[in-house]
Amino acid sequence: MIMGKEVRFLKDIFIKKVISDSFLLVSKDKKTAILNIINNEFHYILNSRIFKFLEWKEKLFFKNKNTIQGIEIYTGQFLWEFPLSSLGKWKNPYTDEEIDFQVRRLIGIYNNIFWVFLNAEGFIGLDIETGELKYRIPEYHQAIGKTSTSSYDHSKGFFRSDYLLNSEKGKILGLAVDVFIEIDLTQEPPFVTQYGLQEEFEKYNIKKANDTAGSYVVQDNLLYFYLAEKLKFGILDINTKEIIYISEPIAVGERDDSFTRLRDLKVSENKVYILDSNHTLHIFEREQH
Repeated sequence: MIMGKEVRFLKDIFIKKVISDSFLLVSKDKKTAILNIINNEFHYILNSRIFKFLEWKEKLFFKNKNTIQGIEIYTGQFLWEFPLSSLGKWKNPYTDEEIDFQVRRLIGIYNNIFWVFLNAEGFIGLDIETGELKYRIPEYHQAIGKTSTSSYDHSKGFFRSDYLLNSEKGKILGLAVDVFIEIDLTQEPPFVTQYGLQEEFEKYNIKKANDTAGSYVVQDNLLYFYLAEKLKFGILDINTKEIIYISEPIAVGERDDSFTRLRDLKVSENKVYILDSNHTLHIFEREQH
């Protein structure tokens, strides 16, 4: 396959997202702009940079200071704003200080509801057209299975994790420590189940999965995760909630300036790519049955 090459010199810009073959969402001069790559013209749509955002149907939704906002992506026309202060305040358990809520992660849009994971007290769901608060989920509804975290998690709250939206199933999924979270968005109101995986990990002689990374990949009903300090990766069947595989420890070279650990995981077709703290990429291929 031959690929054509085109070179552009564009000073001091950071590409945030490819919108189409002709337009890029970029940061420039501490502002947010749409770059027309046909004529190299910038159209500024925001007077600030954005770091947490979601692009959907030619609209841009993002965190801006203590608000969540929506704008038209090509014109910058304002759509709506949701102030996080309207949620009240939460008490920091370590300092007892009452502070505003913050956005931990913009998850995705399902049935015109924009789902957001907060730094405390769970999830909110906003009407994507108006920004109106439709759902607030501060804790899970039921727990199934054992978890090593039950001794100190009395609040039924949510662990920090890179929760993701599975649009095909209509569910938000998350994995942290030995807990798998599933939020069923097809129910009204949405229903949250916490699955304890302690016994699943014990099948592989892992007594405490306290180093499960917050990032993971879901592909074909399988969730690929890694245990950063144990130097292993595993596969969870999200339908049966069974761990069907955990690897042997991966050989990682030690460094004086870094803890020995796994740092990232990616999946493509039947290959799993693991990056370690020694900048070594390990590639594993699943056996075909």
